[in-house]
Amino acid sequence: MKRIAVINQKGGVGKTTTTVNLGAALAHHGQRALLLDLDPQANMTVHVNKRPDMESNTLTNLLIDDTPLAELVQETAMPNLFVVPSDTSLAGVEQVLANRIGRETILRRALDKGKAEDHYDFVLFDCPPSLGVLSANALVAADFVVIPMQAEYLSLQGMAKLLEVIDLVQTQLNPTLQIACVLPCMLDSRTNLSMEVLAEIEEHFGDLLTKSRIRNNVKLAEAPSFGRSIFEHAPDSNGAQDYAAFAIEFMQKIGMNDVAAAALAALEDDEEEEEDFEEELEDEVEELEDDEEDAELEDDEDTEPEDTEDEDAELEDAEAEELEEPVAIAADEPDAEAVAEDEVEEPEEPVAVAADEPDAEDVAATASDEEPEDAPLDELVERPDEPPAAAEAAAGS
Repeated sequence: MKRIAVINQKGGVGKTTTTVNLGAALAHHGQRALLLDLDPQANMTVHVNKRPDMESNTLTNLLIDDTPLAELVQETAMPNLFVVPSDTSLAGVEQVLANRIGRETILRRALDKGKAEDHYDFVLFDCPPSLGVLSANALVAADFVVIPMQAEYLSLQGMAKLLEVIDLVQTQLNPTLQIACVLPCMLDSRTNLSMEVLAEIEEHFGDLLTKSRIRNNVKLAEAPSFGRSIFEHAPDSNGAQDYAAFAIEFMQKIGMNDVAAAALAALEDDEEEEEDFEEELEDEVEELEDDEEDAELEDDEDTEPEDTEDEDAELEDAEAEELEEPVAIAADEPDAEAVAEDEVEEPEEPVAVAADEPDAEDVAATASDEEPEDAPLDELVERPDEPPAAAEAAAGS
């Protein structure tokens, strides 16, 4: 069994996030991991969605009341991952333990008594952002130290004091304690400041600085609100990829090469399967696009002849109309020669009219020639047939 203390006296550098997700990564690779929340803020307890009620036992009971470890362990939603929760009552533990002899070794003795090595492959301590009794208990009980660091100058300021405390524990209380690695967290490689601080960390710690980098990732910040690790919340995110790579590198650093090799092989298989899946998906998308293009071409071929026939018919009708219109206009309009002849013949019409109408002398001559000799008026005037009686009366008178 390996005991790991995740520690940094500066807060907000990624201790709790690293503890939970490192434990989850180890559990994912078949390692039984137990998480102990040594921070009175109980952030890790919330992260794994284990909020103890008033009647629940917490880490306080283990340190003060000597409650057996088995009574405190709780399962999480992830297989192979277990937790000993905490609450704000842990804040008073340091005062209670201040006058106890051997107060720095209480946690180590509790784990040995509970035979944790028989049940778990890893025990991880989420330390508070201070170097008091609780942090000292974690360092005395641990085999390795993981130091998360943010790539900022303020994070560098407290490293000297932390290294002094680790050296003191190694000298007096836990000579087998080793610094496993320094892990850059919340790294933003786009800023010059982050890269400058990272260069200073590498210069100071050398090989202790991990090749893995935990990039600044929104999904990592979201996961605690859902009570899940990054592998459950967003397995395809940058945060999940970064902590998966760090877990393998960490196991290599502490000498678990066989487990690390198996984890690396599994990770490569997962990547190959993901690549194969992506290729299959791309092939399916291409096939669908080709089918759509073929369907569009068939539709175009079906509609083009009809459209062409309609266009040809319309074109023929238009040409026929254009040809007929000039002929009709030419038939209705006289040509220039006919118009000229009509203009020349127009003066003859009055002549013809004058020829038909005799002048006054001719009319007079004709009248004198044709007028009959004077006849008696009685002969000229035709009387109506009178009755005989009337005629006789007229004669007698």
